[in-house]
Amino acid sequence: MKKIKFLLPVAIAAGFWACGDENNAAATECVTEQCLIDQYGAFNADSANAANQQNPGTDSAANQNPSDPNNPLDPNNPLDPNNPLDPNQPVDPNAPTSSSDAGVPQLGSSDSNPIAESSSSHHHHWGSSSSATDSDISSSSEKEVVPPTPGSDFVEDHRSECQIGNIPTSVNNAKLPDPFMGLDGKRISSKDEWKCRREEIGAMYEKIMFGTKPRNPDKVEGTYSGGKLTIKVTDKGKSGSFSVSIQNAGTKDKPKPALIGFGGGFMGFCGSLGQATDGLDIAKISFNPDDVAPENGGGMFFQLYNQGQGTIIAWAWAVSRIIDALEKTPEAGIDVHHLAMTGCSRWGKGTLAVGAFDERIALTIPQESGSGGASLWRVGAQVNKQKGTDFVQPLSSAATEGRWMISSFRNYQGKENTLPFDQHMLVSMVAPRALLILDNAGQKWLGEVPSNYCGQASLETYKALGATENYTYSQEGGHDHCALPGGQFDEVKDFMNKFLFGKDTKTGKIDYSKNTEQIKWNKSEWIDWTTPTLN
Repeated sequence: MKKIKFLLPVAIAAGFWACGDENNAAATECVTEQCLIDQYGAFNADSANAANQQNPGTDSAANQNPSDPNNPLDPNNPLDPNNPLDPNQPVDPNAPTSSSDAGVPQLGSSDSNPIAESSSSHHHHWGSSSSATDSDISSSSEKEVVPPTPGSDFVEDHRSECQIGNIPTSVNNAKLPDPFMGLDGKRISSKDEWKCRREEIGAMYEKIMFGTKPRNPDKVEGTYSGGKLTIKVTDKGKSGSFSVSIQNAGTKDKPKPALIGFGGGFMGFCGSLGQATDGLDIAKISFNPDDVAPENGGGMFFQLYNQGQGTIIAWAWAVSRIIDALEKTPEAGIDVHHLAMTGCSRWGKGTLAVGAFDERIALTIPQESGSGGASLWRVGAQVNKQKGTDFVQPLSSAATEGRWMISSFRNYQGKENTLPFDQHMLVSMVAPRALLILDNAGQKWLGEVPSNYCGQASLETYKALGATENYTYSQEGGHDHCALPGGQFDEVKDFMNKFLFGKDTKTGKIDYSKNTEQIKWNKSEWIDWTTPTLN
């Protein structure tokens, strides 16, 4: 594995869900993983800080606490839009970057630097539709549908194949950033190029919002008995384990498609789709995220990787390890090539991250995910400004609740227009794979308008990839939070039948006809780029 330089944040408990502050110190000499372990006995922020103190050339500003809301941002911090970066300042492409680096390049830098590793290539299941309307994107009722069945290239992601350039931490853009514009300043023009553009987007989210998703642990083992799969992960001399429950599993000779759902507490056994899955001969795998990364701190994930990540990326990591274990444990009776993922509310955010960061998920179904999920930061900020109150959960709240994100992400509160991404780009990472977004129009805190606009904007990526029949955005009000209404049952069944069982069903639409208020999506107000046709 390549030795790379990391920004190592430290989480310190604070607030209702105790989302911690972040120390962005980074050593200038001893910065590789092995160096920190050799010299300081650990690979974490404490060892990075110790190395930093040993190097007199380190910028003292790096030891300041940029996450303290009572302290103004560093005048050299690129998060402050009033402090433009010097375009003439040379940038070392191998230097560690942080939100306090004055030399972070803007979008368009041609420098490249791989930041992580994964596996080899992976064939996508492309849709065949080429046009769309608001009410009905495409019809596949007369086509024979073959569900996605990747072969030997069935992998988590393609990060190891892609050179990731310098990631900007600040832009000046009130509109939605262009998902097709690469970090090298060139727009992609082919489906093949989307593979690495998708990885660039993921790298931006890891650096700025979620923290790093560890890849390729040294060993993942699975043990199945009595409806329980135990996953043991060993990486860099440390080990940890957790278990998931499986209902209605198949056999080694006749494995079944499966729905992985966030479970535990009031959310039920396996997500919140309720009776929408009745009649489907599908296995259900229930994953309790508290077994890996509880929101009140600690957990197995952070015992293995103490790098200041948020809990959402920890949950995504855990589901990837579940899939690893299922691949190695055929006696569990699960068809790993036909997996769906679902969850509601905070676990809807987690579901979207799972689907975005693991290409082995054939169908992603985030439900009522709100801020930090399939809901636009820029639009939510605009709605709150118009209302004069926090009508929609603001960035500062989502950034600190449940330890979901790295704590420095809160610095973008009031500066949403400086984000180099918005959530339509996280949604786009799922493309061209199947995605069904379920939203509740009656929950204001979840952002009825920013969620709707995110659904509309995300369609553009599916259009570009010729896969609009793989995407549906559905928003319906008049029901409780995480209580899926009957009007959305058919959408769930249609997607599962098509993408898990290979049946001929109609999918692909934007539907918000049952909203509690009239919503008018003005594409030109938010999008100033054209949608390419990727060949």
